[in-house]
Amino acid sequence: MKVVCVGAHIFDVLGRPVAEIPPGQGRLALEEIRVTAAGTAGGTAVDLAKLGAEVVSIGAIGDDTAGRVLRLLLAEHGVDERLAVKPGRATPSTILPIRPNGERPSLHASGAMDALTADDIDWQLVAEADVLHIGGPDALGDFAVAVLPKLLRFAREHGVVTTMDLLRSSVQPELVEALRPCWEHTQYLLPNDDQIRAITRTEDLRLAAEKMRAHGVGTVLVTRGGAGSLVVGEALAEEIPAFRIPVVDTTGCGDGYTAGFIVGLGHGWDLLSAARLGTAASALVAQGLGSDAGIVDLALTLRFWSERQAELGGSTPPESRLASDPAGLRRN
Repeated sequence: MKVVCVGAHIFDVLGRPVAEIPPGQGRLALEEIRVTAAGTAGGTAVDLAKLGAEVVSIGAIGDDTAGRVLRLLLAEHGVDERLAVKPGRATPSTILPIRPNGERPSLHASGAMDALTADDIDWQLVAEADVLHIGGPDALGDFAVAVLPKLLRFAREHGVVTTMDLLRSSVQPELVEALRPCWEHTQYLLPNDDQIRAITRTEDLRLAAEKMRAHGVGTVLVTRGGAGSLVVGEALAEEIPAFRIPVVDTTGCGDGYTAGFIVGLGHGWDLLSAARLGTAASALVAQGLGSDAGIVDLALTLRFWSERQAELGGSTPPESRLASDPAGLRRN
């Protein structure tokens, strides 16, 4: 399965546990500090590669040390990075002091994230992909309005499956109108509960998802942290519980869910089975530090699911038809 990820690529620096920031020039000894490739495109790309997908990742970074390290991290995970280096700009970066309960306040610098252009996209590569994943259109500036509708329409015209996730925790209702030309070409939208409530001004998650479907989105999958997720599609509204796990860090859990869901679709599974694989991938990520933690490969992710199937109502991973029918996803 070939996936092209377009959008937010972020250089993350994480440390844990941080119960409080020392006053003045005080010092706090941490158990662990890591740097990772993250973002709703970059983090998802890493998890997709770990789960066995062939991944190309496209986004905008700066001509700085953080950008060079970010590219190295992506390559080490097997991602074919095609990041556009913007001279004079900084690489999108975040410092994350992780609290003992896994919560993650963030100190973020957007850098070159909004500098992506149509010229940075390999359109033929998109046409040949099985899936186009858009990560963080709410942070891509003019690209989201001027280029993204054309890119999504182009993908659908070539039979490519389209998925989209949002980046910012503070998205605004105006985003719905700004991305209106995109919705009809977005088959799967994967926001978290706070994001979809904010953009639809609707507290009830099922009603919020239906509002987005009324705008043209095919299926909406709302992630809800420890409460699991909600899948809303044509004649479908199903809650999927989360696994009960010790949480280390929630950074990148949504990216893991998205990656697992996409891989599940690629294996020819139904929506709920694909979402359950996303749930398993997300649970693994939450048990380590950073968005690339937890997931080793598809086999171990499926084993985690199978060994704890009772937590998902006894559901088990279905058989895959990917090996015998690699084009099946594009025909679905």
